[in-house]
Amino acid sequence: MSETDSFIREVSEEVRQDRMFRLWKKYGALVIGAIAVIVGATALWSWMQHRELAARAERGEAFLATDAADPAAQEALMAAQEGPAAALAGMRLALAHAGKGETEAAIAAYEAVAADAQAGAAYADLARLEAIRLRAVSAPPAEMIADLAPLVAEGAPYRLLALELRAALALNAGETDAARADFDAIMADPGLTGEMRSRVQAAVQTLGPAGSAS
Repeated sequence: MSETDSFIREVSEEVRQDRMFRLWKKYGALVIGAIAVIVGATALWSWMQHRELAARAERGEAFLATDAADPAAQEALMAAQEGPAAALAGMRLALAHAGKGETEAAIAAYEAVAADAQAGAAYADLARLEAIRLRAVSAPPAEMIADLAPLVAEGAPYRLLALELRAALALNAGETDAARADFDAIMADPGLTGEMRSRVQAAVQTLGPAGSAS
């Protein structure tokens, strides 16, 4: 390498270093601040994750420690929860009442979950479905069929179960064609499970061929 080339290289290196120094002097504080924000955000996220895991574990222990058959215990558990956890406790409260034959109390508990804006669609719709199932024992079928309307809509989380219940109510009301239509809708659904398929097939067999007298 010639002396000229060496000189040019040294000058270029000094210019580069001087430029980097000036850039660091101008923006160094911003870079340090950005790094501090990233580190702080990461630490905060880790703390929040740890806190959430701890809260979940605490909630799980509370549920496991509570007697599922004791309505009073389930009511106390529900009062200590919020959001979906409170909805789950409400469902357990309804089951505890139902297990003791306290049908009206069970219906009230299910309807409370269904009306809770923080419960989430999955819990709210299931609670509404179970309340209708219990009420259907003594209520007019036409009234219960009307209440099932939003639960049988396309995309509803428990559509197939709601259709099955509506078909049973239609049969009780003597509406064989309506029941058959609901059974056909269930059989055509790609989400149909083997257990439900068996139940529906057994029910359809009792109806006989389409157009026959029920």
